Amino acid sequence: MTIRLRHALPAALTVVLLGAPAARAGGMPTYAARAVLGLGLGITDPRSLVATDLDGDGRTDLVAGDRNGDAGRLSVLRGLGGGSFGTPLGSPFDPGVAGAGVGAIAAGDLNGDGHPDVLATLASGTTDGDVVLMAGDGTGRLTADAGGPLAVGPQLTGIALADLGADGDLDALTSHLAATDVAQLSPILNGGPAGLTVGATTGATGTGLAVGLATGQIDGSGGPDALVAGRDGGAGSAWIATSAGTTMTAGTPVAVGADPAAVALADLDGDGHLDGLVLDRSAPTLTVLHNDGTGVLTPTEITVTGLTTGTGLAIGDLDADGNADVAVTDGPGAAVGVLLGDGAGRFGPATWQTTGAGPRSPVIADLTGDGVPDLATADAGSSTISLLRGTSAPDPHGELTGAFGTQAVGRTGEAHAVTITNAGPAMLAVQGVSVTGAAADDFLITHDDCTGATVASGGGAACTVRVRFVPSAAGTRTAALRLRLPGGATFDVALSGTGAAAEPAATGTDGGDTTATTTPAATTTTTTPTSTPAAAPARKATTHANAKAAPKRLVLTLSATKLTLVSGKRLNVGLALGRAAKVVLRVKQNGRTVDLLRTTAREGRSTITWDGTLGRVAAPAGTYRLDVYAVAADGHAARASAVLTVRP
Repeated sequence: MTIRLRHALPAALTVVLLGAPAARAGGMPTYAARAVLGLGLGITDPRSLVATDLDGDGRTDLVAGDRNGDAGRLSVLRGLGGGSFGTPLGSPFDPGVAGAGVGAIAAGDLNGDGHPDVLATLASGTTDGDVVLMAGDGTGRLTADAGGPLAVGPQLTGIALADLGADGDLDALTSHLAATDVAQLSPILNGGPAGLTVGATTGATGTGLAVGLATGQIDGSGGPDALVAGRDGGAGSAWIATSAGTTMTAGTPVAVGADPAAVALADLDGDGHLDGLVLDRSAPTLTVLHNDGTGVLTPTEITVTGLTTGTGLAIGDLDADGNADVAVTDGPGAAVGVLLGDGAGRFGPATWQTTGAGPRSPVIADLTGDGVPDLATADAGSSTISLLRGTSAPDPHGELTGAFGTQAVGRTGEAHAVTITNAGPAMLAVQGVSVTGAAADDFLITHDDCTGATVASGGGAACTVRVRFVPSAAGTRTAALRLRLPGGATFDVALSGTGAAAEPAATGTDGGDTTATTTPAATTTTTTPTSTPAAAPARKATTHANAKAAPKRLVLTLSATKLTLVSGKRLNVGLALGRAAKVVLRVKQNGRTVDLLRTTAREGRSTITWDGTLGRVAAPAGTYRLDVYAVAADGHAARASAVLTVRP
């Protein structure tokens, strides 16, 4: 694999100050004031921080690596939910090597027992260049591997995990602040029961002093690769090492800022290829390495507003728009900055949050269990962890396509789409959809891809619910499409339509001794056989016709109000009507219509048969509600309900 050098070392890069990407519909993420998390009695100088679920309870835990005056420890903070953390018995945990502080750490299941472990570098003090496997037991406790430390190489600066051998066992790669180019990257091979061994080292020709690395598939060949950054001779560089099995081969370096501090990988421009990011320590810059998918990197350096000294870098989606965002720590500034990405490899200006003194190793994760990303930093100068709880909220919007308008009572109108979008800087999670309000039964949900969906911010993503209007009475009918959101929150979209009564049927001859006749010229009344003056029978005919047109209340009764059905069988619903009418049967579950039937029933007793299926699948066991609506020709309506229990 070859990386084409776009800027010959040590040529300076073009520096571009990027303003905010095109106006953001989702807004900026927000955070609560810093919460301070202690690491344990006597623990000082945390240098590294990772997030993982050590105890398997579904909540994110934190593990910090502490230099602690060359008596390094690993502090575990177990997530308890809601931003609270506890410490397991025995924390902080001793790696079992005297005179060494803990540097970079990585978490993953290295011994194959199903529980995350921690691989810690010992990068300071009298012992330098060892790696220790701290085995997790699934409760949050860590125990140093009985085999003791593994000697890897001097001046360890970074560690990352990857399955180099494609055998299902996690291996590791370490970076080294070595002056010799071939000694900058070391593979640690996992032999399963045989334990860990060190493979052949490598490095890019003409480079040295690697400060960190990140792993991922970069060159499109399928195996894991590594992106390594170094600062040899004041000319910063980044280079890719590709894997062929467990053998790593270094490519040609690309120029980055002169003093790299941290490196990361992510798809920054949405093309499906991992791009690189390198944070500079001495200058307020961040180098974006655009990857063409084959490992050819094109660097662009941007200015990070407000940064004094870069100490750490993390990538994640902080505003729920699906694009990669960046968090950088500023050691002297005691702050963490957020730069929002636009999905095209560009970033807006940094916004800063206060941390403890000397922050580094930022983490982006949901540490409170509310679905909103939080920030955490290891504060070396304060000997604590800073937790910045994300307080961003979604901002749902609903738009109805077209109006329901006027619909004849008892008839079903066309489906109209309700499109749900999200203008807030947090993910919109929809837990359920229903219709509520005064005329909820008149609006039928016929399609729903919102329930269980998460809608990204920015307004570009959406989910859709389709609704049909089936008025059960004349006049204005109103309801609301209700979205059920986490934490008991709801969001309503107004629904409104007009029910139109059916035209009364023509009455014809009323059976008396007069007949009303209409001619084009005028309305006259003819009586036979009497010679009574015309006015008298006219009054009699009008009075009689009005009496005949006066509608009667429609009577509807069900034969039973509690019904039982075996799943997969048919159900006969018996009813009685005072006169012929159109009938609608709605089958509901949890307040939502799941099936609908229409028929015409005669005066007297009749039966509606439901096939017992929802779509093509037998209705599952549970409790249902049956609502029967009847509408007579004169517009009068009636309703009756029953409870249906479906058994397996």
